[in-house]
Amino acid sequence: MGDTKEKLAEIARLGRYASSRRQDFSPSSPCVWCPHVIVDPETGLPFSDASAWQLICKHLDECPESFQEVRLRKPPGQIAFETVLTLPSNDRVYIKVHLFQGKAYGRSFHISTKE
Repeated sequence: MGDTKEKLAEIARLGRYASSRRQDFSPSSPCVWCPHVIVDPETGLPFSDASAWQLICKHLDECPESFQEVRLRKPPGQIAFETVLTLPSNDRVYIKVHLFQGKAYGRSFHISTKE
């Protein structure tokens, strides 16, 4: 899996299935995963883990160029991909994902604090 486009496509593929995605916190792989505090403009209800992943995968498929490569501090040296997505409600959602050991990892899904 060499190039960025292939990695993003693999994250989107894996992220569609609960068995091949993760978003849990650990000291060696911290995350800020808070979909339940953001209202999904399509349903009017808070995002769930599954609907957050649906949005991420859709955005990976439709706008992979919006994701920027970043190097993680934990685990050291790993590559992740981040973006800020503006919802129709004008909420700006910070998203960070990465591949690790054959799974898609959600590292961030929360209201963006970036300008």
